[in-house]
Amino acid sequence: MVRVCEICRRPLDSEQDALSIDCGGNCWGCVGQIEADSGYEPSVRQVAGEIRQGLRRQDGTPRLTPEAPTSHPN
Repeated sequence: MVRVCEICRRPLDSEQDALSIDCGGNCWGCVGQIEADSGYEPSVRQVAGEIRQGLRRQDGTPRLTPEAPTSHPN
């Protein structure tokens, strides 16, 4: 039986999904966004990196499937 996030229903602990880490019944995708939105600095930095990697949208919401990061002209 596959365990899923209690918030978004994402399957937990999938080796192919960096945001699926089980954080006490919820995925890191949800927990990281909540912590970053509340200003917890380690999560703010982690989520910013995941946005650059294409794992999250610009507002920090997790993607179900990663996308290529967008490049920004200097």
